[in-house]
Amino acid sequence: MSTSGLAPRPTLEVLRFTTVAFVISWTLWFLHPAFTADPSVALTLDQLATFGPAAAALVVASDSTPLTDRPLRLRAAVASIAALAVTVLLLAPRWADASSPASYGLLFVLTALPAALVWAAGSRVPRIAHLLSSIVSPRSPWWTYLVALLLPPAAGVLGGGLVVLLGGDLGPFASPLADSSWSGVLAVFGLTLLFGGPLGEEIGWRGWLLPRLQLRLSPLLASLIVGLVWGLWHLPLHLRGYYDTDMGAGWTGFGLRIASSCLLAVLFTWMYNRSRGGLLVVILLHTSVNNTSGYWMPVTAGMTAVLLVVAAAVVVRERMYVRPPDVSHRRSTWLQES
Repeated sequence: MSTSGLAPRPTLEVLRFTTVAFVISWTLWFLHPAFTADPSVALTLDQLATFGPAAAALVVASDSTPLTDRPLRLRAAVASIAALAVTVLLLAPRWADASSPASYGLLFVLTALPAALVWAAGSRVPRIAHLLSSIVSPRSPWWTYLVALLLPPAAGVLGGGLVVLLGGDLGPFASPLADSSWSGVLAVFGLTLLFGGPLGEEIGWRGWLLPRLQLRLSPLLASLIVGLVWGLWHLPLHLRGYYDTDMGAGWTGFGLRIASSCLLAVLFTWMYNRSRGGLLVVILLHTSVNNTSGYWMPVTAGMTAVLLVVAAAVVVRERMYVRPPDVSHRRSTWLQES
């Protein structure tokens, strides 16, 4: 298709997206300490901050040249109702514990956000509909969903086994999967997906930023840039000591964040391209990573080693160092330049 005038200054577009995402998320995260006396407000601010990348993607997409594709309005409306029902169910305990006008107001926004994003897949602004439509109209191969869900726990099990074989200590389990009920596992999975980063982040990182970078860069280089931005975005949480237990304190922990984000970004790019731009696939992968890492099982050097081997294998197998990527693997063809 012709895309004359679509991206005359892609670097400025990327900078604009990154700036908006960081300003929204960092502002909310830096407000957290001011509300430590009201834990409900502080927690909700942290969760709202995860939607900074999604908001930035919508801002940038809304200013792009219109397309003529018809949005999936009915499907998006039905899906948004379902998302709202699930969200209300998952957040019901938080509503019962809220005790201030601020906590009620922020909870209302948090409750409405997932449904609003799903509803936007049927937006009359075609580029927003393109950005979000793969959430409500998935067209990815079936195996990509299985890999997204099973790769992180499989790496955790294999990596943990490697550590044990070498005489190491796995460390404590935050919440052993074997001790959890199925309803509890599903509830945690749903809360993580909606409010723990996957939904709010992936719309921005893989939904908008990755395909934009892949227009001009190889998948590998695009992955490393996304990983760097993704890792840097977490800086306020590291400054607050939020990840000290998992990654270590200070700049050591933050350096580990950057390295792990770049490693994971390669795997996410592989899944995104192989799922033909399946946003739902990378959202599920992100959710599985977050739940596996430190919740279902401890994070170990063995798990990192397994993921590193997998990443190296897919880089070689998929020739991710070659540009441009196969357009057939990217559903966001609306970004394709002539």
